[in-house]
Amino acid sequence: MSEKQKEIRKKLRLAMNGITSSAMREKGVNYKLNFGVPIMNLRKMAQEYTPNAELAEELWKENTRELKILATLIYPSEFFVKTLDWVNDIDNLELAEQASMNLFSKTPDAPENALKLIQSEKLYPQICGYLIYARLFMADYQLDENKETFFICTAKALDSESLILRNTALISLKKLGRQSIIHAKDILAQYQTKTTIYEDLKFEFDYYS
Repeated sequence: MSEKQKEIRKKLRLAMNGITSSAMREKGVNYKLNFGVPIMNLRKMAQEYTPNAELAEELWKENTRELKILATLIYPSEFFVKTLDWVNDIDNLELAEQASMNLFSKTPDAPENALKLIQSEKLYPQICGYLIYARLFMADYQLDENKETFFICTAKALDSESLILRNTALISLKKLGRQSIIHAKDILAQYQTKTTIYEDLKFEFDYYS
């Protein structure tokens, strides 16, 4: 264990919130170690360190909630090429959200990775794929030639037994539809036979039009 990791662990112990940690365990978020430190505090802690790939790799290997989240905040995104490997270590929504927002969506190959991930047969890689797409759409990324594949995969995801997958797929659709009226109409045409989803999307796009 490096000196920097020891230093970080010491800071985490001082900021530990046992109540939050216990509540997360009760909801099925299981790590070997969970300090229950709020995300805002972790963001402030990450700012104390210069982006460092080696340290981030070391932190990610630990089965500790805060260290994994800090790894996504400390790794310099422009040099990160391990999205397709790291997603296999993710087994809860919070980490999927943090990794996708802080790191996966900021890499040069984010669009290619998102497309590969939504075609995965595994749950959390798919979830990360849609979360990456949501972030990309917010930054005005255009699907272009990958639109058909995206819609096919998303239609399948919206029929999934997983509520989390259905919700993240729906979020990505909403972000895409907010880009333009053309996109919104295209999406509504794609999902007009799914009544509940169609009404949800229509309300979303009417609200932002």
